[in-house]
Amino acid sequence: MRLYEFFIGYRYLKAKKSQLFISFNTILSVIIVFIGVFTLIIVISVMNGFQSQIKDKILDVDSHIAVEDLYNTQGMKGIREYKQLMEKVKSIKGILTVNPYIQGQGLFRFVENVSPVVIRGIGGKDYMPLDVQKFIIEGEKEYKGYRDVYIGSEMAFNYNVKIGDMIELIVPKGRLTATTGITPGKGTFRVIGFFKTHYYEFDTGLVIMSLKSAQRLYEIGDVAKGLAIKIDDLYKMDYYASKIQTEIGLEYQTLTAQQRNANFFYALKLEKLIMTIILFLIIISAGFTIMGTMVMVVMEKRKPIGILKSMGAKPISIMVIFVLEGFVIGVMGSLLGVIFGLAASLNIESIIRWIENLINDGMVFIYDLFNLGVFYHVSLVPKNVYYLDTIPTEIKPEFIVTVAILSVFLSTISAIFPAWHASRLRPAEIIRYE
Repeated sequence: MRLYEFFIGYRYLKAKKSQLFISFNTILSVIIVFIGVFTLIIVISVMNGFQSQIKDKILDVDSHIAVEDLYNTQGMKGIREYKQLMEKVKSIKGILTVNPYIQGQGLFRFVENVSPVVIRGIGGKDYMPLDVQKFIIEGEKEYKGYRDVYIGSEMAFNYNVKIGDMIELIVPKGRLTATTGITPGKGTFRVIGFFKTHYYEFDTGLVIMSLKSAQRLYEIGDVAKGLAIKIDDLYKMDYYASKIQTEIGLEYQTLTAQQRNANFFYALKLEKLIMTIILFLIIISAGFTIMGTMVMVVMEKRKPIGILKSMGAKPISIMVIFVLEGFVIGVMGSLLGVIFGLAASLNIESIIRWIENLINDGMVFIYDLFNLGVFYHVSLVPKNVYYLDTIPTEIKPEFIVTVAILSVFLSTISAIFPAWHASRLRPAEIIRYE
């Protein structure tokens, strides 16, 4: 490949004063590629950050791996020999903690308020798991009696529950019968503390009590529904789950956090996939713009193409000239998109706050100017919806590289048809009519 092809391709990217429209279309093509790459990097980085934080919060509160009775869904009462099972699991290297637990549905009642909750029994008077203790933000740090419970700080705020208040929990117990259904069980408990996990579903609908208290409430005896296991490496959950399954045998089932929350994690992946496809359409639209620009360039450069071919330029050289134009447009747009996209992703918190202040200051001025009353400040990321103190971002280098390469590839492909058309032009006819 000769250097003149690069030189001519670069010259054709610029237009004379009489062809400013073509030059504008070239700039527009670069801008559209830039917008596509820029938007894709910011949106996916923020989505990765949100998803990672949500996953971390779920895994921080919930167990990494759970061992349950294989036939628990068929009316069995859970694991009776859970203490012996705990010793087997603890013997595996890499296991951090193993805690027996009971978890079930119930109803929370306080004064006139009734709400469905998840009740989790874990720990006891002589042992408070660190996984629970580290989230307690107010009140006692350990159980004092079998009627002591912890509720989420958001739940306490919603129902105006104070430390020391008595709440009532109603749960199903016994077996299902055709005549009486499931007999309800209920108990009165004292709130001794509030926890805050920063995961909204837990903080508004979870009640934690000791294992013994949950056994009494559900009237199941000295039985655990399962074992909550924490491991030292989250990326090896499947590996540890397999080792645990081998150690305890096929009488029990071993489930990872991803298996127990399969629908939730699948929804997160599907959401990101759909958003990526939608944003890639911007880059594809840039490809059509590039194609249209190249067609107009070919029409405007018919005479120079004829002269080049009459001087001995081969069709492949003519193709290279115009394909290079699409390639350069893709490189320029992708490079700008990556640079500004990374800069915006790393400073998204400051950018959002600046936009919020700009909107709020402008609206306050308008409200004061026209005497419209009191303006309530706008929050672009309200905490009561997203439950995050900051806007998280997670930049994945491999994704950035993939986006840049694909955008350059699509831009180059878009120039192939106009380039092929240019290479087919006959020099004698072009020069005769030009």
